[in-house]
Amino acid sequence: MNWILFAATFYIVVLVAMYLLQTRLVYPGSDLRSKPEAYGGVGVQEIQLKMADEVQLTHWFIPPRKKHYPVVVAFHGNAGHTGDRLAKLKYFTEMGFGLFQVEYRGYAGHEGTPSEQAFKADGLSALKWLSEQGYNKDKLIMYGESLGTGMAVWLGSQFPVQAVILEAPYSSIADVAQAKYWFLPVKYLLKDKWRSDLSIQDVKAPVFLFHGENDEVIPIALSRKLFELIPNDKQAIYFEDGYHMDLYDHGAEKNVREFLQEFVIGKLNTSSP
Repeated sequence: MNWILFAATFYIVVLVAMYLLQTRLVYPGSDLRSKPEAYGGVGVQEIQLKMADEVQLTHWFIPPRKKHYPVVVAFHGNAGHTGDRLAKLKYFTEMGFGLFQVEYRGYAGHEGTPSEQAFKADGLSALKWLSEQGYNKDKLIMYGESLGTGMAVWLGSQFPVQAVILEAPYSSIADVAQAKYWFLPVKYLLKDKWRSDLSIQDVKAPVFLFHGENDEVIPIALSRKLFELIPNDKQAIYFEDGYHMDLYDHGAEKNVREFLQEFVIGKLNTSSP
C-alpha cells in the first residue's frame, strides 16, 4: 500500500507544480532582441507604446509600399521574437503590404508578465496605434504563428479584417497541453486556454491555414479541427514532410502569396479606380 500512497502523493505534487509553473511553461519568453538592422531590417520603424500598466513595448513597423494596400499584423510564436521572424515575413513588404510585427511582454527583453488577458490588451493597443496612423481595422490582415495564432484568430473575430493567415495553429492551448500531458487533467488547470475553436466561428474574413504533418509541438489534428470550424472562405495546406518551424522550407510563401492574390489583391484591383 505504501507505493500506492507514494504514487498518489507524487501525482498530486506534479499537478500542483504544473499549476504554479504554468505561466513559465506556456510563455517561456525569449532572448534579448537587438535593433532591426541586426536582422536585416533596414527601414524598419521601432514603435514604442506604453500599456495601461506602464509596461512599454517596442513593435516593428514597415509601411505599405503600394497605395491602398493593407498592413499585415504579425504575431510570432513562442521562444522567439520579431527579429527571428523578420526575414521570413519580408515577402509581405515585397508584395506591397505593410508589416507590423507585434512584440510580447516578457519577451525580447520587455518587462511584464505574459497572459492571455494582457496579450489581448496589448494587441488592441497596437491596432489602436495603426488606426491613428490611418490604417483602420478593415485595412488589416492578421497573421499568427503557433502561439500567435490565438491572437490572430481572436482579433479577426473582433474586427472586419481583410484576411487571417495561420501558421501551425491550434484549436485551443488547452487541447495542446492535454495532448502533451495526456496523463494529467491539465486542460482543467490552465488559466489561459486560448479558445480559437470558439473565436474562429466569428471570423468573417477569408482564412488560410498551413501546418506540417509531422509537427510535434502542435498536433496537426488540432489544426484540422480548427479548419472545420471556419464558417466562411477558407483554404488549408498540410505539408507532408513539414514539422513545426520549417514550413517555409516546404513552399509556404508561395501558398500564402497565392491566397493573398485571390482574396485580397484581386479585390483591391477590382475596387481601385
